[in-house]
Amino acid sequence: MLLEKPFQPARVYLLIRNTILLNRSSILFIAAALAGVCILFSFFDTYGNLNLQFHRNLYLFILFPGGLLLTGKTFKELHDPVKGYSWLLLPASILEKTLSRILLTTVIYIIGSMIFYLLLSIFSEGLNRIILHRSHPLFNPFDPVILYCALTYISIQSPFLIGAVYFKKHVLSKTILSLSCAFLIFGVCILIAIWIIFGQQGSGLDLQNIFHSRENNFLSTFGPIFMNVAKILFWLVIPIISWIICFFRHKETEL
Repeated sequence: MLLEKPFQPARVYLLIRNTILLNRSSILFIAAALAGVCILFSFFDTYGNLNLQFHRNLYLFILFPGGLLLTGKTFKELHDPVKGYSWLLLPASILEKTLSRILLTTVIYIIGSMIFYLLLSIFSEGLNRIILHRSHPLFNPFDPVILYCALTYISIQSPFLIGAVYFKKHVLSKTILSLSCAFLIFGVCILIAIWIIFGQQGSGLDLQNIFHSRENNFLSTFGPIFMNVAKILFWLVIPIISWIICFFRHKETEL
């Protein structure tokens, strides 16, 4: 749909708000089910071992699978033969639609899940304190481990957005299969590169000697550089490229 202004934050906000309102029944049902399970787990753990990192571990266990499942359904309207027309006719640009889905499955999901789990931990530990006279430490959304894992989630989740906009069905399984093939090809290329660079030394047990030999001490010199490049690729390049591909694929599908 052509608009005079291809991007307005107000339209992105309305897209996110409408998506949440249209799916509020499912959101409330899932939240209630998770709350019941978490309260039970918290009670039994308090009664037994009283793991001090219980809420941190349980939240991370929920964060990744929940986010990937949400991502897999992000563009279901686009692929639906009936709802697809309504999605195409929305008074918003392709950029706004794509950005709304990216924000919904990253920033909104992370902040919303943190607030939900914080309130849940307050309620569950209140019950534990009343019934068992002891409780876990409350969930801390500002825990460095939590924040680090939240950023990690964004990087891991971003390729699944590409799968969500490409695949009509079985999004998660097809995306995982595609990523596995990509990693396999990448690994083969690395092995071929090692064989080309190091020749016969690059096979079998000699590989360990190569990385520790004095003749190849450049690996220890440039190792930190390689690690920094890997971090930049993981934290910045992969998400940004995934979002760009997602946008252009979304644009191609609508056009």
